[in-house]
Amino acid sequence: MRAVAALVFLLICFFFLLICFSTGSAWAQTCSASLGTTFAFGTTDVLANVNYDVTQNVTVSCTGLANRDVRVCLNLGDPNTGTVNGVRRALNGANLLTYQLYTNAGRTTKWSTWQNGGAGREVVLTLSAAGNATTTVPIYGRVFLGQQTVRPGTYTAIFSGTQTHLRARYVSTGQLCPAMTNGAVRWTTFTVSAVVPNRCLVTGNALAFGAVNALATQVDATTNLSVTCSTALPFNIGMGAGLNSLGPTARRMAAGGSFINYLVYRDAARTAVWGATIGTNTFSGTGTGATVSVPVYGRVPVQTTPPPGTYSDTVVITVTY
Repeated sequence: MRAVAALVFLLICFFFLLICFSTGSAWAQTCSASLGTTFAFGTTDVLANVNYDVTQNVTVSCTGLANRDVRVCLNLGDPNTGTVNGVRRALNGANLLTYQLYTNAGRTTKWSTWQNGGAGREVVLTLSAAGNATTTVPIYGRVFLGQQTVRPGTYTAIFSGTQTHLRARYVSTGQLCPAMTNGAVRWTTFTVSAVVPNRCLVTGNALAFGAVNALATQVDATTNLSVTCSTALPFNIGMGAGLNSLGPTARRMAAGGSFINYLVYRDAARTAVWGATIGTNTFSGTGTGATVSVPVYGRVPVQTTPPPGTYSDTVVITVTY
């Protein structure tokens, strides 16, 4: 009788241990997400007035019961609160650059978080026979066009703590995103960054003196340069001497072996000759991010009229900043 009683006791204990093991492991999935340390837009030339798009992958890894499906909910908040028209902001001091992170390549669905009513991003992994699985999930980023007046500098947004959230459950539990919000699993901390460079753009237009019969009187003409420079950026515009000149005060248009002397000025009174020596005869200004028109004043002084022809010169315009 004692031997039989002992056998029954052992069977009961073994059955109890099986129940305990099965119940405890049903929720044993563990998941993590890592983007690396930086989501980098790199050099972002806002003066180009185009969207800057970047894609980077999040690595998602899970472990748990073999051959089980795990649903992972990936959420992203906004570390710089006070979004403008629903877009995220990267900051450089008090200055801001607007951008967005998306879940789709078309960049139409914002990557959000359950904390503000969003759905985040859902991914399902099938665990291997060894009980693990890893996949990559792309994040699609965009810095928006229309920000030409943003000041140069490095703009950042740091995602850490409550700004990243991850929750995982076996698919068989029926729990869905975004309702699956409890838990304190975080992504690795990462920083969104974009570098807005100092930049200037300039385009010139022809300085046309028109058709003249004789150079017994001076001939004046006016044109303009279109200049765009980064906000608060000091710049100087220099003008080369041309292809045929003997110096800034002795410019010449040529036709074959004949020449017409002319001058280019920075002022309407035509007293300030335009040259290429900074601080002496260049045009100086400070950028605003907007395109401005800079007037150019030309004059053909009285001189001996050369043979008929079309006289021209090419002048290089240089912006120093």
